[in-house]
Amino acid sequence: MTLTTTLPLVGGRDEKPQQTQKPRKKHAKLFHKKTRTGCQRCRARRVKCDEVKPICNNCTRLDLDCGYGHSAATKNSKPNSPASSTPPGGGDGVPDSDGLIQLAETKARRKLELELFYHYSIETGPSIGTEESSQYFLGPFMCRAALQSDSVLYAVCMLSALHKAHKSGFTEPHYMDHCSTYLNLTLHSHHEHVANLNADNVDFSCLTSSALRAYGYYRLQNRPLRPYTSPVEWLRMSNTSNILFRKAVALAEKRPESVSSKIMAEITQHLQEKWRLEYLNELIHLLRRQEPHELEEEWDEGVYTVYTRTLSCLGWAWKHRFDKDPPSGMSRRLYLFPMIVDHRFVSFVEEARPRALVILAHYFVLLAIHRSFWYVGDCGLREAAAIAAELPLEWQGMLIGPMEILKDPSKLCRVSEHES
Repeated sequence: MTLTTTLPLVGGRDEKPQQTQKPRKKHAKLFHKKTRTGCQRCRARRVKCDEVKPICNNCTRLDLDCGYGHSAATKNSKPNSPASSTPPGGGDGVPDSDGLIQLAETKARRKLELELFYHYSIETGPSIGTEESSQYFLGPFMCRAALQSDSVLYAVCMLSALHKAHKSGFTEPHYMDHCSTYLNLTLHSHHEHVANLNADNVDFSCLTSSALRAYGYYRLQNRPLRPYTSPVEWLRMSNTSNILFRKAVALAEKRPESVSSKIMAEITQHLQEKWRLEYLNELIHLLRRQEPHELEEEWDEGVYTVYTRTLSCLGWAWKHRFDKDPPSGMSRRLYLFPMIVDHRFVSFVEEARPRALVILAHYFVLLAIHRSFWYVGDCGLREAAAIAAELPLEWQGMLIGPMEILKDPSKLCRVSEHES
């Protein structure tokens, strides 16, 4: 049925208007790109979501529960791609209306997941943990949890496929396809857990978050560095894990045997700011404000506090960076840094503030302690060198420490997967 709208003629059909009016100019419409991948909270509030996962920046700032709908899949299967349209098992999956692969229960899928699960239990899991405690959580405990939770199972398959692709020198591209697909599934399932965090799923959420952070380090190895852009997405993803783990503490108080409770017992000391501040003097020179360019930067008590808290996260590790036999906890502190760093520091990095980049370069050269781990590799040295090349000349004097390590990384203490 066609609806016809008749517009009345002004002055009648035979009446000529005395004055012809110029058509009124129409203001250009402002079109805003809509997205279906923002978090449900931001979409309900009709505000722009930065889509940081597992908890976006808006929900972090307002301390709101953050939940995502289905993540859109992409066709790119490179390590930097968060999803893939290739289902495991050679076409056994069907994308839903949002592009998420729905896996069918097939023989091919079962064989693939058994292969990936076995590889994780034998090789991938033992190769991820940097210390005895983390080897247990990311090894046997992770495997047992995968039998109870889809998000943990998908995370195990994702890391296992990535490890297989890495070991093959990427000569077997189908493993990166599987990695991308299982990453998509991991994120979707993990978001549902985080949005409805409770005592039953908190352990699974903590384990999945740890797996995603390991994947995040791997992505740093492959990202382009020219022109240099700070790894803000990686920092925010890691930083939001802090909120998850702190919520986990409250849920785990009545369950001391839970994995989240045991993980928090391992890292509680490193979350205590009072203890960390004892080692601030190791990097206190990075708070210097004497030169004209240092006096010109934005500065107040709040900025000073952000830098102080950030440096306190690095002081202890910086003190022991050249020890031949590094003390226990070195690895844990380095992996916790992006998780516990002040969230305003992440904003300073995004704004490319020189002092923030200087501090970040100090962290990345320390990360080279773990360069023998396959998922870390040389990402720390690459990032530090890229920051040094980007930093304005007048700020280069604050990079003496990192430049010393960049010239000869062998001076650093070294933690290998065989020694940990």
